[in-house]
Amino acid sequence: MNEVPPAGIQRADWVSLDALVVCAPGVPSTWQDALHHDWGLGRVQASDRPVDTAARTIEIRVGTLPPAPAGVVTREVTLPDGAAPVQVLGDELWLGGHLHMQLGAHLSVLTCAPQGAAQDLWALAFTEAHRAAGWVPLHAALIAGRGGVVAITGPSGAGKTTACLRLRAAGWTVLAEDRAWIGPDGRAAGLDRTLRALDDSLARFAPELLLDGPGIRRDARGKRLLPLTVPPVSLPLTAVLLLGHPGPLGAADRVREFWQATGVPLGTSGQQAVSGAAQRLVRTVPWRPADRQELMTLIPELLGSPLPAPP
Repeated sequence: MNEVPPAGIQRADWVSLDALVVCAPGVPSTWQDALHHDWGLGRVQASDRPVDTAARTIEIRVGTLPPAPAGVVTREVTLPDGAAPVQVLGDELWLGGHLHMQLGAHLSVLTCAPQGAAQDLWALAFTEAHRAAGWVPLHAALIAGRGGVVAITGPSGAGKTTACLRLRAAGWTVLAEDRAWIGPDGRAAGLDRTLRALDDSLARFAPELLLDGPGIRRDARGKRLLPLTVPPVSLPLTAVLLLGHPGPLGAADRVREFWQATGVPLGTSGQQAVSGAAQRLVRTVPWRPADRQELMTLIPELLGSPLPAPP
């Protein structure tokens, strides 16, 4: 997403979680398609915007970024592909010299410099925009059934991907492998586009996915990137399961695990909203330790039965 935008391009608006994403004229179609792929839950035409379901707006513009006021502190933020300098003044953010943001609970405006921005910076921008409206990102898998959604979290290597493969093979719906979002109303949604798995895990739990071909993609760690079709739905979060935790989980343990799974927001609105969400989630949603074997019996106990197959 680094080309100079031609003038006058405008595409259909789309929805990300509960936000209507509106791209101003001049935002290139390649940017819009890439952002919709990473962050969209549907595309809508201007004539049938889901006013009743889109509670807020994220507006994307392209142009010269306003300068940061003198005295604003610059800090380095770690991203998956490196680090970027970030400046924060309340709910106004400057990201890596390529993006400027004005955050709000009902409207967030993202302005990108004409040369574009890296995928990691766009991801940080959308994350902060959603946090400002009370959405909480979790590094967790989401498994859906008729009784709602269970989040499965834990440290790297704890077995989230293996759990997704086993549960999907058993008929459960995987909403997310790692990009889980919990809304201010307690409903969960997933934004993953792929399921990442090592070949030995696939050989054990999903051998039908081991077929090689020209379209096979792998990440930097050699994991296969398997397409994950996520239904555009959000369902009530009913429990959080922690893989690899020895237990028991007291209140302080739940708060600590929450912040490890979500990270600290940059903007003031996001900090306030996520702090409130932390209190709600650790008090009202059951948290419990689990191991890989227990999951196969715990999920039916918590969710009842799988979702019906799509028509």
